Amino acid sequence: MSSKNCLYCPQPPNSLEHPLPAAFGEFVAAPYLDDRICEKCNNTHLGILDEQLVRCGPEAFFRRHYGVQGRPNHDKVNPFYRGSAGGQRLEMKSRDPNLGIDVLLECENGVYHQARQIIFAERSGKVHHIPIREGVTPEQLRTAFEQLDVEKPFDVHLFCDPGEKVWMESLIKAAWPESNLGDHSTMAPTTYHGAKITVVLTDRYFRAVAKIGFHYFLTQFPEYSGHEPMFSAIRSFVLEDGCGVDRANDCVGVRQHPLLGQMLDPRMRPDGWRAHVLCAETTTAQALAHVQMFVSEDWQAPAYTVCLARGNFVNSVASGHAYVYYSDGLLGRYSGEAFRLQTTRASFTAPPLGPVVTLETTS
Repeated sequence: MSSKNCLYCPQPPNSLEHPLPAAFGEFVAAPYLDDRICEKCNNTHLGILDEQLVRCGPEAFFRRHYGVQGRPNHDKVNPFYRGSAGGQRLEMKSRDPNLGIDVLLECENGVYHQARQIIFAERSGKVHHIPIREGVTPEQLRTAFEQLDVEKPFDVHLFCDPGEKVWMESLIKAAWPESNLGDHSTMAPTTYHGAKITVVLTDRYFRAVAKIGFHYFLTQFPEYSGHEPMFSAIRSFVLEDGCGVDRANDCVGVRQHPLLGQMLDPRMRPDGWRAHVLCAETTTAQALAHVQMFVSEDWQAPAYTVCLARGNFVNSVASGHAYVYYSDGLLGRYSGEAFRLQTTRASFTAPPLGPVVTLETTS
């Protein structure tokens, strides 16, 4: 069912929407949402949600780990050096066995190494890091340092590739002409263990998840336009910026039961493949979508359930797709293939959804 208006504004719908963001690649036989959203909403209001999800969420790490490429005409952003769309950068740290302090790490195509960085280590043991992205100016570097409030005296450690040492030292000299690096440049290969990644999720991340589920649902249930009053709450959640992150619990929950049947046994994992899974269903009381990204034998990804609408639905119907990556990389312009899943109804009642946001309180 089509409409003369965009799902999110009065403008005419005139764009092709990828329910699974194009930054995850293009998949053969993937469902698309055609002429439901105007170009402005698709590229601006909704594009900023996709940008934060794929560059600042856990998915940003897996894109780097697996070498997943998005649209070739989009800017390449390394999420370990900068955030995007109001989100924070990824921070991966591990203890350096030689220095005895934590250092920042990054990865690309499964290869891990020290990030390009300056470390300020206070005598008290407190350590501060500044990742150095390409194009940073001396003024930006000084500002970043001032925001750290480093207590003197401190030691300085520099990490960079050998070929970058000259311009890195020039950058530091331009920022602090009185500085003396001495022997603080550290570039030796090192083995790290027990790295930890910090990811900060905002309302935009969960609104992106809700958008993916809503748009996928509309591709599988064409009898709905998405303009129906029962979808007003999910449309508002997707579109309205600046909400508190805890509002996500009103529309999105963590599924406590495996989405894929082969993972009902906790010992089971996908056999060598990695994929995204999107599902949609109607029950007698509600319309739901399920979103699980970067499922693999190494990562039991969280499965999010999006509550799209409540009402009286005549039939209980379910549909799903697995977007499976090719094992050997790109094939032409395609990253993989979207396979329709066989859906079945469980004979038992699934446990209630868990909250996606939990707020800690202190007394």
